[in-house]
Amino acid sequence: MPFAGLACAPTRPGGTEVRKSKKRVRRWWRWPLRITMTILLAVVGWGLGNGLRMLATEDRAFDSAGPGRGRWVQAHDVKLHVTEQGAADAPLLVLVGGTGAWAGTWVGNTEALQRAGWRVVTIDLPPFGFSARPADHNYTRDAQAKRLLAAIRTLGGAPVVLLGHSYGGGPAAEAAMLEPTLVRQLILVDAAIGLRARNDSSCEVSDWASLLLGWRPLRSVVVANTATQPLFTAPLIEQFVARTEAVTAERAAIYREPFKVIGTSGAIGDWAFQFATSCESPRSQSAANFSELKPPLTLIWGEADSITPLRQARDIAAATPGARMVILPGVGHIPQIEDPALFNRRLIEVLNRIR
Repeated sequence: MPFAGLACAPTRPGGTEVRKSKKRVRRWWRWPLRITMTILLAVVGWGLGNGLRMLATEDRAFDSAGPGRGRWVQAHDVKLHVTEQGAADAPLLVLVGGTGAWAGTWVGNTEALQRAGWRVVTIDLPPFGFSARPADHNYTRDAQAKRLLAAIRTLGGAPVVLLGHSYGGGPAAEAAMLEPTLVRQLILVDAAIGLRARNDSSCEVSDWASLLLGWRPLRSVVVANTATQPLFTAPLIEQFVARTEAVTAERAAIYREPFKVIGTSGAIGDWAFQFATSCESPRSQSAANFSELKPPLTLIWGEADSITPLRQARDIAAATPGARMVILPGVGHIPQIEDPALFNRRLIEVLNRIR
């Protein structure tokens, strides 16, 4: 049997089986690579698509894009969009909304407040709503407070009852501390104050925020893919409320209305960058300044607020002599849309005490 020796010869390294094994390994690795590349291309395509959508849809000047129910008043360094309801000689109640809010987001509240005998004015705090955006991208609490005060002087009817919700609570409190003679009563609703202890001067700046948001074109595209992406409006609002059923399609559409203003994504990016990286020390973050607050203070807070929890309201109340607290059960950070009837009723009770 001349071939017997060959039949029993061992397979050499690098033979057929080894080559087949290598091919199988290469094929196995191709699939994760293909999936990764597909996902990467999809993400890039999504991002570029939203960037193009931003350029195509943010095409209206702020003073022509408004819903036609308000007007613009010169206030400090910008023109603010305001709406007015109620008798001209009625006591003035000024409403300042939070992140993403504008006059339209108070739709479930202003009529009830007007019927209760108040002249109700809403102010769109830039970069949100239909107000002009400051040329220097200055969204510090001091600058926003000066805009509010200038608008109050223009509107007449001072001293006013000034109500600030969420992000709008900081500028409202700052305004009350800057010019207390213009503010009859300060009402803070689930306000994002960031109260500091008397000796606390610390300042932390997020490295990732500086890196990600430091280049304006990049942060504009980031915002276009998140905050001003219409598909994400309802899910984003739902993160702030305890009653997610309140975030209806109609409610989300109201929040999206200002997205058509030129430069909305860029302006919100400027605001977010300053908010994340600024080391300002406004008066209204100081517990000592709240202890000397001249206008009376009322705090209205959602019991289920997870954004500015109830303990923050208690800290502010503890720092402010004579402060009143109104706790709203079963609602979160935006009580005026989660349970408008409850919010209106309790707010009107507060306003009746003021009158």
